[in-house]
Amino acid sequence: MPPCFPEINVEKETKNTIALIDVIWFENNTKNIVCAFEVEKSTSIYSGILRLTDLYHSFPENPSSLFLIIPDNREKELLLQLSRPSIKSNGTKIHYIKFSVLKENCEAICKFGTGKETLLKIANQ
Repeated sequence: MPPCFPEINVEKETKNTIALIDVIWFENNTKNIVCAFEVEKSTSIYSGILRLTDLYHSFPENPSSLFLIIPDNREKELLLQLSRPSIKSNGTKIHYIKFSVLKENCEAICKFGTGKETLLKIANQ
């Protein structure tokens, strides 16, 4: 876990798992998590889903927007994992963005993006 990871109100083991998420976006000057991103270029998609799910269920009163960022050729694998009964039934909403879509929209996101809504517009659900 990075030494600068902020204190969040979860058990130590859960915090250690959450700290493994690739990118966590905190609201300005707070410890509220706005979004979390797992980039799954070559690692297990399922482990990324589990980390995001742990985060989601750790803060049910203030759920974060969750994103998987994937290579285009892993979309079928991702959809298969998201369709598993254990994932579908747990109530966690996970969006995904393919690398090509992110690359195509990168300039506009940098120019016009000020919040997670910009990402939600290009994400698949």
